[in-house]
Amino acid sequence: MSARRASARVRRGEATLQGTDGLTAAMIDAAPVGLFALDEDGCVLLWNPVAAELTGLPAERVMGRNGFGGSPTPGGALVDTAAAAAVLAELRAGRRVEGRFPAAVPSGRVLWFRAVPRPGPGPAVVGVLRDLSENRVGDEAFALLDALWETAPVGLAYFDTDLHYRRVNGHVAAMDGGTADDRLGVTVEEAHGETGARVAALLRQVLSDGTPRLRTRMRGRLWHGRGRDQTWTVDAYPVRDEAGTVIGVGLVVVDVTEAEQTRDQFAAVAAERQRLLTRYQSLVEATSAAVWIRAADGSAAEDSPSMRAITGQTREEYLGWGFLDAIHPEDRASKRAAWLDAVSTGRGFAHTARLRGAHGGWRWHRARAVAVRDETGRVVEWVGTESDIDAGFRARQRLEVLARATLAVNAAHDPEAELTALAETVVPEFADLCRVYLVDTTSGTGGVVTGARSVTRTAPGLEPPPPTVERFVFGASHPVSRAVRGRTAVLDSGPQPPRDEWAGTAEMWDWDHRAGMHSALAAPVVSAGEVVAAVMFLACGDRPAYTDDDRALVVELAARVSAAVEHTRTVQRTREVSLALQAAMLTEPPRSADIGIAGLEVQARYLPAAAELQVGGDWYDAFRLPGGDLALAVGDVSGHDLNAAATMGQMRSMLRALAYDTEREPSDVLDRLDRVASRLEVTRFTTLVYGRVLWAGGAAVFRWSNAGHPTPILVGPDGTARLLDGPVDVVLGVDAGLGRHDHEIALAPGSTLLLYTDGLFERRRDPGDAATGALVGLVESVAGLPLDRFCDALVRDTAADTGDDVVVLAVRAGAHDPADRPAGDQSSSRPA
Repeated sequence: MSARRASARVRRGEATLQGTDGLTAAMIDAAPVGLFALDEDGCVLLWNPVAAELTGLPAERVMGRNGFGGSPTPGGALVDTAAAAAVLAELRAGRRVEGRFPAAVPSGRVLWFRAVPRPGPGPAVVGVLRDLSENRVGDEAFALLDALWETAPVGLAYFDTDLHYRRVNGHVAAMDGGTADDRLGVTVEEAHGETGARVAALLRQVLSDGTPRLRTRMRGRLWHGRGRDQTWTVDAYPVRDEAGTVIGVGLVVVDVTEAEQTRDQFAAVAAERQRLLTRYQSLVEATSAAVWIRAADGSAAEDSPSMRAITGQTREEYLGWGFLDAIHPEDRASKRAAWLDAVSTGRGFAHTARLRGAHGGWRWHRARAVAVRDETGRVVEWVGTESDIDAGFRARQRLEVLARATLAVNAAHDPEAELTALAETVVPEFADLCRVYLVDTTSGTGGVVTGARSVTRTAPGLEPPPPTVERFVFGASHPVSRAVRGRTAVLDSGPQPPRDEWAGTAEMWDWDHRAGMHSALAAPVVSAGEVVAAVMFLACGDRPAYTDDDRALVVELAARVSAAVEHTRTVQRTREVSLALQAAMLTEPPRSADIGIAGLEVQARYLPAAAELQVGGDWYDAFRLPGGDLALAVGDVSGHDLNAAATMGQMRSMLRALAYDTEREPSDVLDRLDRVASRLEVTRFTTLVYGRVLWAGGAAVFRWSNAGHPTPILVGPDGTARLLDGPVDVVLGVDAGLGRHDHEIALAPGSTLLLYTDGLFERRRDPGDAATGALVGLVESVAGLPLDRFCDALVRDTAADTGDDVVVLAVRAGAHDPADRPAGDQSSSRPA
């Protein structure tokens, strides 16, 4: 429904907007945004189709009603009267207002509006509505609705019923000479004589019958014949009051003097003018914040009041390259470089930088410009826009900080490291100072919070904050104290209290004052239901003050740190239990004097996994059998957690019991162990090498069976190491019915037998399968060391990088003397 038809339905005596015929009405109806106009009392004068669609309120339901604060009607909008009153107060004070539309509308949409006051007759307020879900809201939606009058590429004038000038735009003055002040308050005849009389006659026709007069061509000299000979096309429209009475005439003037030579030239120029007018209207509807024109070299040759309204510069400060002075020092060089590149290449210009606001502070803006070329293709000027993108930019920045902080905190493995990671992530992107406090769990009196400072990170360029002592005592009003007591994030953006009322230390008050601290955020870190730490963020200098959106970010950061700390503390407690369990099961190997075979020395080493719980399923065992033989075992249960440690304990105990009870061949012991463990569902995957060092044929030999475990290594008396290759049987827990094999090798005096787990040699990247060979080389390089140092060197110098558990069990054979065997030992090579 057109604006004219909608307004015609308003009852007599209600507010209305007339004069929307022809081109103006068509532009309003075709506008891609919701347009509205209000009188000085807030009553709706204009409500276009898009406004009706966005709100779900047709024009006939809102025209003439109070648009901000009227009494709600069934099915109408639920107005936030307090917010609406604030909007009207700002508009009546002559200030532009934008933000979330202060009403819940039937369409259910969340709407954004921008409204500007306008002087003179007609609407007191004009504005636009947009759906917040649209991508272009806040980008380039609306900059020149009211400025259209002043900067339109045609002459615009408004006359009262006595045909006195009431308002003219700058294009009239540029086209006809003189100034706007020369015209205001005088009649068109008084200003222009005979030519003015012909214009007045046209205007009187419109006043008499209320019908627009379109495409009227006139020729003459203005200013009582002193002006140059010109030709114009003139459109005249009636302007009505709320009662429908014509109260004035609006005039649109297009100078077509240059096109007077021929009708073809006239038609072409008129069409081009109309095209430019249409393009200009599109620019008006699609632009946000400010429009400016720059010279071909990128400097500001023309004034831009809308741009200066943002920065607060004077005209003299803005012109030339002075507009760069309003850009943040850190962005100024890149801005100038971007301009020079655009000027040299002629390509479009785009740049994002912080602009100083007229009332202080910095906000992110995106500048875009296109080149205007003459008929030869030469750039004659640049036309551009400056859009405020601060809200979106800071929202993206907050998301990036949250993502980086979450990644850093989750990568740490203890609470203090997690808190340190948080502080290092947010400074300086989000805060100029971040300090972590470890809070005493015992509450202080009167709301006082005590504890110790743990981590401090300061942005580059700021002096280190005091104090040097680690303990702190914060009064009840300190942000940290309030956050700890309330167990939620606290935003403190008020002025800094006097020094004698400061809840912290006097030294910190002095530092805050020197650094220009203006806002703070504090949040608690909770673990096991109690506050264990607090994090404080400070904004100083020209950093924008923290907002509720920043507080929401801090709430998320604190939640992630709290979860990470809780997880880490749980892991640490579990690790302590696991390590204690494993230490109890991994007993010291027997001493040489307690072994039934003289000359044997046994050493063992265990290194927990470097990550996760730092405990796993690797184990070793060495014990004397009843017959005097030495039983050796090294195994690996899959996993690195408490379950793996428990399974390892069960497997170790069952192996020891079976070996000690039967003294059968190693393959038979492993076969029995596999059957028992599988039937009891103790394990589904365990590798194990088990064997006995026994006396056979006048010499010590090692007899073993291998269930999928890394191959043992034997170092000869000469220091040469080799793998004891042979068939490797299936791991335990997979198929208990498969057969197993025994292997045997003599242990010459001075030789060393090495059993180990894969954590001693495996690498994350080993495409050539060189890790085993590297281990053999390492063994040979340290073979001459005493056995205890030999084991230490293997664990210390290994090239393995998987962080897995490491087990080393080494046996060194000395001189064999059967007479040295303890009485009663009857070891032999025969099965028991």
